[in-house]
Amino acid sequence: AVIYDWENRWAMEDAQGPRNKGLYYQETVTKLHRAFRRLGLNVDLTDMEQELNRYPVVAGPMGYMFRRGVAEKLKNYVEQGGHLILTYWSGIVDDTDLCFLGGTPHGLMEVCGLRSEEIDGLYDWESNSGAAVPGNSLGMAGEYQCSHLCDLVELKGAEAVLTYGSDFYAGKPALTVHKYGKGMVYYVCADFEDKLYGDLCRRAATDAGLELLWQDIPQGVEVSSRENGQAEYLFVQNFNPKTVAWDDIPKQWKQIYGEVSDELPGFGTKVYRRQL
Repeated sequence: AVIYDWENRWAMEDAQGPRNKGLYYQETVTKLHRAFRRLGLNVDLTDMEQELNRYPVVAGPMGYMFRRGVAEKLKNYVEQGGHLILTYWSGIVDDTDLCFLGGTPHGLMEVCGLRSEEIDGLYDWESNSGAAVPGNSLGMAGEYQCSHLCDLVELKGAEAVLTYGSDFYAGKPALTVHKYGKGMVYYVCADFEDKLYGDLCRRAATDAGLELLWQDIPQGVEVSSRENGQAEYLFVQNFNPKTVAWDDIPKQWKQIYGEVSDELPGFGTKVYRRQL
């Protein structure tokens, strides 16, 4: 699930800072939704009032306004074994738009294993980067570009997976992971490029024990699944006008519709079924 809360969006759009214009909330939600979908996973969009315990992985991007009880809900979710992706600019104000006192993200500092100290609002032409810490527990490597907002956090038990590459906060954590109770929290400190979200969501889904039939579905291809208690069905649709390469899937899946080949025709569809 990805939390996309309209009251939170309205509150952010009316906020004066940390950038005068452009917090990119919807764009960040879209990055996470797209990252999960490119793994072939079904994704629900929820608000802060919905129950979360049935989801193995939940992403809560830019939860600027923590509505009543949401911090406790997220804490319980992780404690009971959930995998939570949280980002910068979370837990700043309550549901009356008054700032929380005592540190942010409010109610989740122990859960995340960190405390946000300040946030850097970049000009549109500025950028920074996050480089993987050698030997990090998520197995991430390389460097990722970020822009717009960069959260500066103090670690209080969490592990730094990426660190910033430049500016006065070079070397500070840019992505962290922390085990809490039976679950895990991944904290994204900056507005990173799509590649970061793709790699992180793949790792979070794997950590949560989800079955990934594909590591990266081709651009423009959508995969959705449905089940009826007896069988599960996969619907693979190519929204590109051109044919794309399409690797076959494990043998327990039987193709029941579409051209049998290692390609997916332009605007073509394949349907697979497996018994439960």
